[in-house]
Amino acid sequence: MKVIAGAELDAMNRVMEFTPGGFLSHRFLLAEDGLGITVTRTVIPPKGPQRWQYPTRIEACYCVSGEGELVNVATGERHQIRPDTVYALEKNEEHTFEAIGGPVTLICMFTPALEGNEAHKPGHSYGDNHRSPVYDVRSVPIDKVTANDYNPNSVAPPEMELLETSIWEDGYTQPVVTVYDKESDQYIVVDGFHRFLTLRNSQRIREREGGMLPVVVLDKDMSDRMASTIRHNRARGSHNIELMSQIVTELVEMGKGDRWICQHIGMSPDELLRMKQITGLASLFATKEFSQAWEPEA
Repeated sequence: MKVIAGAELDAMNRVMEFTPGGFLSHRFLLAEDGLGITVTRTVIPPKGPQRWQYPTRIEACYCVSGEGELVNVATGERHQIRPDTVYALEKNEEHTFEAIGGPVTLICMFTPALEGNEAHKPGHSYGDNHRSPVYDVRSVPIDKVTANDYNPNSVAPPEMELLETSIWEDGYTQPVVTVYDKESDQYIVVDGFHRFLTLRNSQRIREREGGMLPVVVLDKDMSDRMASTIRHNRARGSHNIELMSQIVTELVEMGKGDRWICQHIGMSPDELLRMKQITGLASLFATKEFSQAWEPEA
């Protein structure tokens, strides 16, 4: 028998905040629980239609509160969803859901069960048809790759020399992680800045590689790019506290809450509080999302 209280989900790392859309998914049951189904409580804010599809999962949702409109993308069929109403996507239909007038709370059930780390993407959801970027390495000209300005990781000169020697002796064994910016036609580095720098600055390596850099490409907006950079780098090198503080400031200014920041860049609430204190900006304390039930561990 399993009993899981909603107040326990934060500590279990089972509350996910998704962008775009800003909705929260509280995941009571996952694949690791061994029951073959997932049960979530999903809160959808009134931020316009959100388009989803679950190609490999069946979903049924029970509306607890709020009102919304469900639309079958293929047929245009519309349904008004109100409290005490169930809708089921028994044919894996692509659909949109829009909260009308206020947030909508749904109890959602999925089969097969979710693993827990799936993320919504346009046109489908929860990692369905997902392929890890490492299987799609591409070679791009070095002059089409540019650094980001939000990387808080640093490497000392001796380590940079060792990296150059390593790449010269062994070649590139890891691609550089990037996002592609259509407007500038540039690949912006998310992780692997020093591997990128080595190719740009080392003539012998640049000539051997024909001026081409191996990269993988993520589909991320700006806030998620910052989060990806920090996740890739926190376990390596030494972080520049000033840059980390600047990143936190920018994420807050983008409207990201404490929960989102902690969840996506691996900070504890206590660590985030200290980082905000470092900035000295009162605006960073304008909103307080954490309830007293969500406390940092001792």
